[in-house]
Amino acid sequence: MSERPRFGWYSVRRLLVGIAVPLMALAGTLVVLGGGGAPATASSAASGVSYTALSSSEPTGLPLVESHQPASSSNQSGPTWPAQPPQEAAGRWPVTSTIRRLSLSVPGLSAWIARSGAGGICVLLYDGVPAGGVSAVDMGCSSPEGLARGASVEVSEIPGLPGKTIAAGVVPDGVTAVTTTMADGSTETAPVKGNAWARVGDQPAAAGQQSTETIGG
Repeated sequence: MSERPRFGWYSVRRLLVGIAVPLMALAGTLVVLGGGGAPATASSAASGVSYTALSSSEPTGLPLVESHQPASSSNQSGPTWPAQPPQEAAGRWPVTSTIRRLSLSVPGLSAWIARSGAGGICVLLYDGVPAGGVSAVDMGCSSPEGLARGASVEVSEIPGLPGKTIAAGVVPDGVTAVTTTMADGSTETAPVKGNAWARVGDQPAAAGQQSTETIGG
């Protein structure tokens, strides 16, 4: 595999459920995104799917930025997120007003949940390791049809973490654990807390595999 290029673009991103969109986190003029306002929901009357994490009122800790400047040229440090989606993203992009912070069981990682413009669900992940002065954020969004399965994103080739693979995701209310088949045929189970799960290991997930979810215990 090639090394991750400078300025935070990851060379490897694999979405386990949904669509992964690589993004270089950028810094510049800030638009503060808090957790206030009307509670957001990703529930569907038809499917009964809900994500309680979307109703959090805590500050996100993920500032929105207008200009595309590397972090080294601004006063902003840490991960940031574009205030406006790129034109090529279409509906496969988080609705910024619905971004909410997640609590992960793996130290050093930061993650957020959001509704997607297309009607699915999104997860954003920061691995905590800046590269070239930029704190890159990765994103995975499900299709509207995949709302009930959630979304996840997997990252490898991380500076400072050689040979390690990080994955994180979101699943609906009621799911207590996510089991993934790894590339070597083994399985790993991650507990779910507040709709979120995460893992760090030596193996990536098996290509094309769908995680198994444990509902209610």
